[in-house]
Amino acid sequence: MKNFIIMKSSTQAMKARHVAKSMKINAVYTKRTDKNGCHFGLETDYDADRLCRMLSLHGIECVKIIRTGDKK
Repeated sequence: MKNFIIMKSSTQAMKARHVAKSMKINAVYTKRTDKNGCHFGLETDYDADRLCRMLSLHGIECVKIIRTGDKK
């Protein structure tokens, strides 16, 4: 399952990718566009809630988590 974690800015997303990489977590910097505009963040297979908690320890705020591929 892919998770998309939205950050406040593209700079925050780049910093988050660097932090994730230093913890050996595979995360890709991505940009998504929807009806509300453009969002920058990370796409990862890692547990998004756990990654956001780790990023908050480094001063990086996660705005929203979008989970894709959920089977209902």
